[in-house]
Amino acid sequence: MEDQKNYLSRGTWLLVFSIIFGYAADYWFNVTLSQHLEAHQYGDYKVAYSITMLASVLVLLGGDRLAPRILSKHIANKDNSAVSAYLACYIKRAFIISIFIISLIWFLSYFHVIHFDADGHHALSLMIVAVPIIALGALLSRVLQSAKLLAFSNLPWRVALPLLKTCAVLALAYFYIDISVELVIFAGIMIVIVIVVWQIWLLFQKNIITLTPFESATSDKALLKQSIPMMLAMLVTLMLNQTDLLMLEWLANEHDVGHFSAANTLAHIIPVTQVTIASLFLPLIGRQLDSNPDLADKLFGKARFITLVMTTLIGSLLWFISDGLLKLFGTGYFDAKNALLILIPSYAITAVAAITATWLQYTGQGKQVVEFGVIAVAINVIANMLFIPKFGLTGAALATALSLSTWSLAVLLHHRLDNNLLSSVES
Repeated sequence: MEDQKNYLSRGTWLLVFSIIFGYAADYWFNVTLSQHLEAHQYGDYKVAYSITMLASVLVLLGGDRLAPRILSKHIANKDNSAVSAYLACYIKRAFIISIFIISLIWFLSYFHVIHFDADGHHALSLMIVAVPIIALGALLSRVLQSAKLLAFSNLPWRVALPLLKTCAVLALAYFYIDISVELVIFAGIMIVIVIVVWQIWLLFQKNIITLTPFESATSDKALLKQSIPMMLAMLVTLMLNQTDLLMLEWLANEHDVGHFSAANTLAHIIPVTQVTIASLFLPLIGRQLDSNPDLADKLFGKARFITLVMTTLIGSLLWFISDGLLKLFGTGYFDAKNALLILIPSYAITAVAAITATWLQYTGQGKQVVEFGVIAVAINVIANMLFIPKFGLTGAALATALSLSTWSLAVLLHHRLDNNLLSSVES
C-alpha cells in the first residue's frame, strides 16, 4: 500500500509536468508549422497525421490497450519471457497489416484517388510509412507504463517529440526558403525512429524483455480475443475526433481544414489529460482487478474523479484564453473560435466517459463500448453532411459535439445501470 501511495504521489507530479509541458510543446510545434506552411498545406499535414494515427491503432489490434491489464503482473513477477511473448504476438501482426495498408495507400495515391492534383500526391502517401514505427512505439510505451516507468513511457512522446519536431521545422526553415510538407514529415519520421530505438534499448537495460527462446503462457488467440474489442473501441473513439477533418476536406475548402485543425489542436489538451491520468492508474487497476476487485474499483473511482476535476479546470482555462491562443496561429485562424468553444465542453464530457469505457473493457464489456461508438460515428457522419455545407467549421464542431455527447451518455448510463444491476444481485 505504501508503494502504491509513493507511486501515485510521484506519478501525480509527472502527470502535471507532462500535461503542461507536453501541451506547450505541441502548441509550439503546431503554431510554428502553421506559420511556415500555407493553411491548406497545414490542413493536409493534419489530415495525413489523423489517418496515420488511425492506421497505427488498427495494426496493433488492441495490443497496446490490453498491455497494462496483462503485463503489469508479469513485470511485477520479473517474467520477461511472458512480456517478450506478448510483444512478439502483436509486433509480427502489426508489421504484416502495415505492409497491406501502406501498399493500399500508395495504390490509391498513384491513381490520384486520395488527391485531386495530378501533379502531386497527398502528404498521406509519405506519412503512412510511419504506421509500423508509430505502432511499435505505442506498444513499447505501454510496456514501460505497465512497469510503472511513467517518465520513460510518457515524456518522450508528449514532450520530447513535439519539441524535436519544432526544432526540425525551424532548422528546415533556416536552410530552405520554402519548406514542404514532405520535408517536415520525413524529419518527423526520423525523430520517431530515434525514440523507438531508445525505448527498445531501455527495455533491455531494465531486463523487462529478452531475446532468449520463450513460450507464451497465454495463446495468441486468447490475447486477441481480449484486445480486438479494445482496438475497435479506440478506433471508433478516434474516428469520432477525426471524422470532421476528413469531411471538411471533402465538403469545405482546404483552408477550413487547416483552421479547424488549429481549434482541434488547442482542445486536444483535454483528451491528452485524460489519457495521462489513465496511464497513472491503469497499471494499478490491471494488477488488482483479478486478486482484489474492490480495490480496483476504488482506484477506478479515484481516477474518474481526478479526470473530472482536471478536465473541468483545464477546459475552463482554455475557454478564457482561447482568443490569444488562436491569434498566434495567424489572423486567418480566428474564424475557428466558435468551433473551439464548442469542442472544449464536448471533449471534457468525453474524457470522463473515456476512463469509464476503459473500465468496461477491462471488465469484459468492450462489445457494448464498440456498439455505442459505431452509432456515434454514424451520427457524426450524417451530422457533418448536414452541418458543414451550411455552417462550415462551426458545423463540423457541432457534429463532433452531438456524436461525442451521444457516445459519452451511452457509456455512462450503461455503467450506471450495470452497477445498479450488480448491487441488486448482491443484495
